[in-house]
Amino acid sequence: MRKILTLLAVTLCAAACIYPYTPELEEAPEGVLTVDGNISIGDVSTVRLGSLRPLWTSEKTPYSPDLGKAKVWVEDNAGSQYPGTLDLSGSAAHSDVVGPGYGDLYNPTPSFIIHTEDAPADRQYRLCIEALGATYASEWSEIAPAPVIRKIDFVCKKNDDQVTVAVTVEGGDAGTGYLQLSFDETWEFHAEYFPSFVVNTTSWEIQPGTPPGFEETWFYWCWKTADNHAVYPVDYTRMAKRGVTAWPLTRFPRTDSRNHRMYCIRVKAKTLDEASYRFLKNLEENTDGGDNLFTPTPGEIAGNLRCESNPERMVLGYVTIGRTVWKRAFLDNRYYQDHAPSRAGIAYPTESNYSTVYYQGYLPLFLNDNWERDPAEEGEYGWGSRRCYDCVAAGGTKQKPDYWDQSQ
Repeated sequence: MRKILTLLAVTLCAAACIYPYTPELEEAPEGVLTVDGNISIGDVSTVRLGSLRPLWTSEKTPYSPDLGKAKVWVEDNAGSQYPGTLDLSGSAAHSDVVGPGYGDLYNPTPSFIIHTEDAPADRQYRLCIEALGATYASEWSEIAPAPVIRKIDFVCKKNDDQVTVAVTVEGGDAGTGYLQLSFDETWEFHAEYFPSFVVNTTSWEIQPGTPPGFEETWFYWCWKTADNHAVYPVDYTRMAKRGVTAWPLTRFPRTDSRNHRMYCIRVKAKTLDEASYRFLKNLEENTDGGDNLFTPTPGEIAGNLRCESNPERMVLGYVTIGRTVWKRAFLDNRYYQDHAPSRAGIAYPTESNYSTVYYQGYLPLFLNDNWERDPAEEGEYGWGSRRCYDCVAAGGTKQKPDYWDQSQ
């Protein structure tokens, strides 16, 4: 790995000095397991697996490790095991990549969830993996005392077009000076449009009214949940207080659907040791640091995993293990900034094409302001696909979260 990083560094320097350089791409290691593990005692743990592969090869055989069949679990020093299950909610999606001489590549990056909500905090833990024909394990880790989430504020200053979520977290007397913050969100939102025209499918006449099935606004209001799977390392060792105050965790526009009616954020925090913080911060700076020459080297800090079945086999990644605490906060629509609905993806069919777009799931949603100027090119109505008027098709659910009444 260090040799590869050295080659990359030399390549950068050569480009800066206008000296051509051809790296030895064929020497890059293949089939190396990569691990992103967030073991949260007191919450659901997540583990994502990947593998290194060359960006280019003369071979035409796709490199396709089936990591979805890997075995993933957490174990403690008392002999208890907590098995992982493949997450099929969307985070285990794959991508198809095309490369010279490579054909279509199936690149699985599966995610596993492990239920460690009830795992005791007075034990040591480690992550274990069976994948790519080998067995891997992280170092044993003791659980540091959990931090305390004191406050979650929603800040929107005058003339600001963004809502900021600011958190106050105390590390406590036994705090290490390092925290890991993360969050997930749920909000009640409505579809971009509410259908207000009825289509006669015999004569294809359009009249004002509410289409059948929409009288109770069944497709208009939904709930939506999102987890960005990001973690934010925080260093408070140089701060006067033992923690952070009003730390800006995330932001979203006032026009965003999060402001439609009610928004909920669940902030999660756990204590890190210094080594874990340095690894996560290094990863963050490499991801967001852009093209800065002074961005830290990706391999500067070693991971905390090893291959138990073959000590010579490389494994890349890091596993953070700690006790996670969480706190919810709700925001009403006080900051919502009204705006015209999006017209992206709107079709303007002429009358002869009404039947075609209707049976593709489109409905007329508004009168086309430009129709009288150029009726030969655009239809009288703007038609939208189901995502425009159906909140379920837009990624929502009609099932209200069981904790939603806490917002009242």
